[in-house]
Amino acid sequence: MRNYIVAITVIFTFALSEIHAQQFVTGTIYETTNNNTEAPLSGANVYWLDTTVGTITNNDGEFKIPYQRRNSKLIVSYVGFKTDTITINEPTEIRHWLIEESSLDEVVLQNRRQTAFRSYLQAQNVTNISSEELLKAACCNLSESFETNPSIDVNFPDALTGNRQIRMLGLTSPYTLITLENIPAIRGASQSYGLSFVPGTWVESIQISKGAGSVVNGFESIAGQINAELQKPATDDAFFVNAYAGNDGRFELNNHLNFKLNEKWHTGLYLHGNLREAKMDDNDDGFLDMPLAKQLNLMNR
Repeated sequence: MRNYIVAITVIFTFALSEIHAQQFVTGTIYETTNNNTEAPLSGANVYWLDTTVGTITNNDGEFKIPYQRRNSKLIVSYVGFKTDTITINEPTEIRHWLIEESSLDEVVLQNRRQTAFRSYLQAQNVTNISSEELLKAACCNLSESFETNPSIDVNFPDALTGNRQIRMLGLTSPYTLITLENIPAIRGASQSYGLSFVPGTWVESIQISKGAGSVVNGFESIAGQINAELQKPATDDAFFVNAYAGNDGRFELNNHLNFKLNEKWHTGLYLHGNLREAKMDDNDDGFLDMPLAKQLNLMNR
């Protein structure tokens, strides 16, 4: 019985010696301020490489981490500072300074805007059509700019002249307000031909609002409002040429010339020509399938 008691005492004594023999690495982490003074860095991460053993510095920048012989690389990191690796060969006390990074890694976010989109920041249901959307169709004037957009219904009320008319919510003029840069431009008798007098290359973007809207610009916006923003000499290309030819004998030419006079003054000369002289009568009924036309538009702004 006495031998067992001695054995238990020896084992207990050996365990206590192991606990007291556990060693630590202690130290303080500093940062260098702009006036070259050192300040304790609170909240810095201190851990052994490839292990889960780690700690963080206190308000005074101090830390204490257990040391084992198999661990030799001590990692010190903090957001905005360069991460350092310290080689530790024995339990010791260290003082280390972290160097602030001059710049963080660049992050580039890219998003391709749709050519036709709705703004969720406006109270009205407004559809914005950019100039990229107009390139999807071989449009040559404002009335032909809506052929690829389902928001607008374009019909041919006059077969003799071939002019197009805008219809929104089943209603035509004078229940639809059409403006150029928020100024009523196509109204009254000009509804029949006004859309064909605005070349497609002159249009920068189109805003379409369906349903009853604001009457600030006019009282016609019962079925909706269509606003066309024209090209600006300050943002348009300095030189632009566009040509169109169709197998129906239609030829068009567009030319933009923009000049910068000074920091506050720009001027632009816009030319549009439309010609259709070929007579077509495929069904031999004695009537032309498409009317003949000659048109010349000139604008300086």
